[in-house]
Amino acid sequence: MIQLTIIEKFAIVTILSQIMNADGIIYPKEEKYMDKVYAELGITISDIEDMANMDDIQAKSVINEMLEEKKQYVQSLFVSMAEADGYIHPNETEIINHIWVEEKTL
Repeated sequence: MIQLTIIEKFAIVTILSQIMNADGIIYPKEEKYMDKVYAELGITISDIEDMANMDDIQAKSVINEMLEEKKQYVQSLFVSMAEADGYIHPNETEIINHIWVEEKTL
């Protein structure tokens, strides 16, 4: 198991929540997958409340600063969430792809 900081875990779950909500419907299989991720990452109910303060911009920044090995693990979590309901919605793909695209500065 890859060692993640609490901030990295918060970032992962923030993006997973976006993916889960991307098509406007939260399916039971998506909820089950999220519960599995919470357990795998050791996230508690009180952690979930603390995570509400992280936005998608912060989450993307944290994820982009991860080492390559962690990024590959995170990518697999994101794809698995998108696949959880048996259909990868275009909005889910867009969220995942947006994470890995570096923002261009003016």
